Amino acid sequence: MSKKNIQIAFSVVSTFFLTGFNLFSQSTVSTPIVGFQKVTVPVGLSTAGFPLLNSDILKTTATSVTGSNVLLSGETNVGSKLTSGEPYYIEIYSGALKGDRFDINTASTITAANGSVVLDSASGNNTYAVTSISSQLDGATIALRKHITIEQIQSMAAAALVGNICAPSADQIQLYDNSTGGFTSYFLRSDGVTWRKVGTTTTANKTPVPPGVGIFISKKNSSVDLISTGTVRQNDFSNPYKTGLQLNAPAFPLEISPAGIGGTTANGWTGSLSAPSADQIQVFNPTSGGYDSYFLRSDGTTWRKVGTTTTVTSNNIVSSSQAYFVSRKSADVNNILINPVGN
Repeated sequence: MSKKNIQIAFSVVSTFFLTGFNLFSQSTVSTPIVGFQKVTVPVGLSTAGFPLLNSDILKTTATSVTGSNVLLSGETNVGSKLTSGEPYYIEIYSGALKGDRFDINTASTITAANGSVVLDSASGNNTYAVTSISSQLDGATIALRKHITIEQIQSMAAAALVGNICAPSADQIQLYDNSTGGFTSYFLRSDGVTWRKVGTTTTANKTPVPPGVGIFISKKNSSVDLISTGTVRQNDFSNPYKTGLQLNAPAFPLEISPAGIGGTTANGWTGSLSAPSADQIQVFNPTSGGYDSYFLRSDGTTWRKVGTTTTVTSNNIVSSSQAYFVSRKSADVNNILINPVGN
């Protein structure tokens, strides 16, 4: 099946700062767009997303693919550039798989000590099946970078997070598991450094938060500012949808409207006069502790907030630093968001 390209339209969020570039320019970009983003995390439950990227470790051309091994032009020992235990991925910048991402098997790449990266074919973060790559990566430009991790999110906090030996008394980060329909919770231990998955004794500091995936944060005692820095994606973004709920986050540091992410029946979304029968975008409201839900109408283009007759099709209902649920009646593994920033 061919990829579905969605031209997206976003608005700049006021708390994001860029250096040296106008977001709406159509000129060629030759240097990274660098900036920072600040979000205040209140006491209680709230969501967050992290569209800014860690710096590229390398950006080069893939010359061949053999099984899970991708040979890179000009590289002799990719493993020497990686740190054991850290999670990495590659993002494709050109060719048939432009916008797709694949997790790296860090240990195998380090062990190989050659010019290849070894892909983790079993990772649920991959946006395309490794077994189906074949020659589609030959000649494609790829970027290799480290995932944002739970401990990196902690490092963004302007004040110390709350740790505790007891999970309910500690600050938590929660990831949504689409396959189980539940959350996996991680809590900060009393040493203020170690994160554990609730119910285990395993250190989870290196747990990745993949691109386009949102989190919930449970904050104790006092609010805190999270300040992230990094580069802006200058590439199309593969954003596959699964059937049911998924907790998404913006791929770019820009606000989102239903129209902006291509929410129409022409793009594979399901519309209905009845909200429960339609695809929805659900935004957590920390004040009420519930969700502001929006659904696609049966005309295939109009979005309304559930319980109202107000049209919100072009309204920015999600901030650039916020996570949001997408509820789909059917999957769309080929959905691609076209880069709105410039190539």
